[in-house]
Amino acid sequence: MRLAFTICTLSHLAQAKTMADSLVKHNPDYQVVIGLFDKINDRDVSSVEKYLLVEINKEQIPDFEQLFDRYTPFELSCLAKPYLANWLLTKYPQVQKLLYFDSDILFFDSLKAIEDDLEDHSIVITPHVTKPIITEGLPRLRSFLNAGLYNGGFFALRRNDESLTFLHWWQDRVWHEGYHNFAEGMFVDQLWLNYVPLFYPNALISKNPGYNVAYWNMHERKVTERKDRFWVNETTPLLFFHFSGYHLSHPDDLSVHQNRYTFTNRPDVKPLYDIYKSSLIANKDPDFRALPNAYHNPSYFYQKNKALKRVIIAGCRRLLRLLNAS
Repeated sequence: MRLAFTICTLSHLAQAKTMADSLVKHNPDYQVVIGLFDKINDRDVSSVEKYLLVEINKEQIPDFEQLFDRYTPFELSCLAKPYLANWLLTKYPQVQKLLYFDSDILFFDSLKAIEDDLEDHSIVITPHVTKPIITEGLPRLRSFLNAGLYNGGFFALRRNDESLTFLHWWQDRVWHEGYHNFAEGMFVDQLWLNYVPLFYPNALISKNPGYNVAYWNMHERKVTERKDRFWVNETTPLLFFHFSGYHLSHPDDLSVHQNRYTFTNRPDVKPLYDIYKSSLIANKDPDFRALPNAYHNPSYFYQKNKALKRVIIAGCRRLLRLLNAS
């Protein structure tokens, strides 16, 4: 059994379906699990009925609702990754390799390269960059000192003692310190991945340029199309592109998180975005975007006060340091 999973809210279900559709198109023997940080209730999810929808709750995350007074919905959805991974490996003991992908990803080739990586490694992750960024703009190299050297939008695991130990360690870290506060050196689940190559010797930091192509590494990767296949730097098949920060409401912007690239100075990626845009529209992304999250109500929203307090406290500490230094 080959298994991949993602995590999203119902508002991003069209994204998740777009990702899953492209994955199965190139890998028909895979099953895709969509973990929902949401509740279906009576809302129509029939368009994704061929995929397994799992409502994330206390079955996967112990004391699930008690975390709401500590973390925001964004932080909780990131926190869920190692918990859902561990739950899936427990639920499906026949699964030997488990792959995670963010919902805003599109596949253009087979997953065989990742499966081959897992033959010799227990964990596979990808760095944001493998070459220096030398020009001004966003992102800059120091951005990854805040957000993490490795991208949490993809990881792959082979079932063994090391990968299970990693998941348990990652669960513990995000349980206690899975929040977003750059001033305190915290960025949800992702920053903890910095320790993976130090703690887990059989982990692979994959520099395959066809993995996880996105706005943050476009300075080192150029896309070309040849014989109905996309290639990176002319030599490596494009496996998956990460459309982080792209929204149909701003279709001419590659990503809201960057200001380096446009479709004018990077026409090579325009065909990828055209495919992605058409797929999102076909999967009714605007309709899903309008769906409110089931947890977005006052009884669950004191965690926003907690997050605001953290920001205020961090700001006060910085102000005190400035005053003491003057």
